Amino acid sequence: MDSAVKHWVGLWDYLDGNFWNVWHWAANHLGPEEVAWQPTPQVASIGWNLQHLGEMLDYYLAHVFACQPQVLPGHLVTMRSGSRDDGRFRDLQTIAHYHRQVRPAYRTFLSNLTGPDLDRALDRTARPSITLAWAVGHIAEHESYHLGKCTLLRNLLPAFRR
Repeated sequence: MDSAVKHWVGLWDYLDGNFWNVWHWAANHLGPEEVAWQPTPQVASIGWNLQHLGEMLDYYLAHVFACQPQVLPGHLVTMRSGSRDDGRFRDLQTIAHYHRQVRPAYRTFLSNLTGPDLDRALDRTARPSITLAWAVGHIAEHESYHLGKCTLLRNLLPAFRR
């Protein structure tokens, strides 16, 4: 593994562990209604947030990095601009099955990068150019954000209020 990407892979491994910790907690403590629970219609559920993390990886691997076909056929619901949670993402086993495909694929992609790859521009029309390093960082940031939302929702769930 190129030394320039070693820390990114380490960060991914940490974030991936956090994802599975959140997923396992939800699988052990929540029923489908709680997975889909929203405190208000504007706030996406734990299920939507977990699904979104899979769709984000699927989208980036297929369309931004162009290294594999999209795993889920058709439109990625949670990746649409302005997408709102409609309660459909309540099956944690289905969500896990999806993640077991895209998460290892992303780690493999990340592990095979080199330092020069990170400097490569992905969108030459953007000012300043969007680089592969920016995209990798954005994925890490997004992963942290949505897992944080899941933690917040866990603490807001009526059944788990202290």
